[in-house]
Amino acid sequence: MPVDLSGKRALVVDDYQSMRLALKERLVELGFFVVEAENGLEGLEKLKAEKFDMVFTDIVMPVMDGLELCQEIKSSSELRQTPVVVLSTHTDASYLLKAIANGADDYVPKPIEFRLLDKVIARLINA
Repeated sequence: MPVDLSGKRALVVDDYQSMRLALKERLVELGFFVVEAENGLEGLEKLKAEKFDMVFTDIVMPVMDGLELCQEIKSSSELRQTPVVVLSTHTDASYLLKAIANGADDYVPKPIEFRLLDKVIARLINA
C-alpha cells in the first residue's frame, strides 16, 4: 500500500475478540495504532475521548450496533469527518444499503479479504 499510515489511529469495534485481533494485526502491519471496543456504545465513548483517523465496525453487536454507531458518528459535528468502514458477514445488498444510509463510508464483507480492505483504506485515507 503506497499510503503512509504511520501515526494514524484506528478504532476497531466488534463483539468478537478473535475478529478484533485479526483486524488489529492487519492494521498494525499497515502502520496504524489500534484501539479496540467490543460494542458500539464503548466505541462511541472512545471516539468522544480520543481522536481517530478511521473506524472499523461490525454491524450486529449487543448494546449498540454498528448502524447506530455510524448514525452517532455522522450526526456529530466533531466526528462526522471520521471515515467509517462497516465489516459484516451479512453480504446481501440490503445490509450494504442500510450501512451506507446510516453513514458508513464503505463496506467490507467478512471474512475479510485484506487486498480489498487495503484498497478501501487507501481510498478513504486519501479522500
